[in-house]
Amino acid sequence: MIYLRLSIRNAKRSFRDYLLYVVTMTILLAIMEISNCIAIMGELADLQTISLPLLITMIQVVLIGYIDNFILKQRAKEFASYLLLGMSKKKLENLFLCEILLIGLVCFLIGTTIGFSVYGRFGHHTIWHEIKRYAFLYGKSILYTLCCFCLVEIICAFRLKKRLEKLQIRELMYEKKRNQSMKKKDNYRKWGIVFILSFACMIGFVCGIVFLPEDHIVYILSLVAIPLIVSVYAFYKWIFSYLYAYRKTNSVYLYHKNRLYIMASLTSNFKTAATINAVFCMCFLFSVVSFIVGMLMLQPEIKLFDADQQQWMGTAQICICIVFAIIYFSILSLQQIIELRQNSKNDQILRCIGKSNRQIKALVNQLIAIKLTFPMAMALIIFVFCIPLLNLKINSILPITMRNTILRFTGEFFLCTLFFYLCYFLVVSTMSKQYIKSIK
Repeated sequence: MIYLRLSIRNAKRSFRDYLLYVVTMTILLAIMEISNCIAIMGELADLQTISLPLLITMIQVVLIGYIDNFILKQRAKEFASYLLLGMSKKKLENLFLCEILLIGLVCFLIGTTIGFSVYGRFGHHTIWHEIKRYAFLYGKSILYTLCCFCLVEIICAFRLKKRLEKLQIRELMYEKKRNQSMKKKDNYRKWGIVFILSFACMIGFVCGIVFLPEDHIVYILSLVAIPLIVSVYAFYKWIFSYLYAYRKTNSVYLYHKNRLYIMASLTSNFKTAATINAVFCMCFLFSVVSFIVGMLMLQPEIKLFDADQQQWMGTAQICICIVFAIIYFSILSLQQIIELRQNSKNDQILRCIGKSNRQIKALVNQLIAIKLTFPMAMALIIFVFCIPLLNLKINSILPITMRNTILRFTGEFFLCTLFFYLCYFLVVSTMSKQYIKSIK
């Protein structure tokens, strides 16, 4: 009971450190609840939508694992103090895990309530009258969300517990400032080879979808996701490992202007950054796919299902697109705001070497732009190679009046993305001004 009260008190005191966790977990659980409702309705309509909750669960495991490590770094000195005062490491682990679980339960209640309300609001007008006698399915969706939530919590708690067991008091004292390192400087070459091979394999599959007979396409569609995911992950591992290795060469090029500062900011935790950027890139890719599929289903010329059912499915796909876009921009922006607040004291060094507030602001804006754009890099490469090929295939299927529809929808999506990008960039840039002023 004492540790429960202490966990609640610590969670309240460390609310700023938990802000990223709370927002991320609440958004993902709300999406999880909506996706489970859609999956259950899809099951009734013979639609294969169960993969969406599983996908979100995978994204949640990666993001929450990253945030758990982030919180551990912020509170490492506090935990070291507990150990110095005589608390056993096992009790400290239980205390921290109890905090995470309590906050996770609060996020579960808020997230499922929001998700249930959103789905009920938008699903009511289209299908509520058809499933009134299946009201228990909403309870079933909450049960599915709870199972996914418990799975995420168990996996993340196990990984966090293992890390806490390895850390000693001295390591906890310096954990917040510790950067990741790479043992072999040429490790990036291996990731480069993996990326090239997996990307070539993915392009081969896309060419198969475009040029092979329709009987063979089904098998290719079921396999194309594997080289896609591998190529995205390998690309970011390659890029960040290369940047880290290049920084370690002490190249004279880096000492011009602000290059060394930007490079250090990008590669201080390059292993984690590679994983996180890969996850956000996948969110961006799924957002594009959902937008294109949703827009196609909303076209009256395309008749795949019953008119009302197809309209609902197209709307659901557009909603999924918006959801992934919000995950991408909201969590990335919040992450940068928290980093700006934490690094505001370190930025005093820039003033000591003669940087004005205007120059510091320009540098911060440059970093914000880079970090908001970086996860899109691999997605843009994929679009450049794949969208023209897929557009060629779609042109052979759709009526002449709908030629180049894929290119048009892709362009519309990027216009919407540009709008989101500018909005979130302005928000983060505006909020960064208060931290720049604080270093006067």
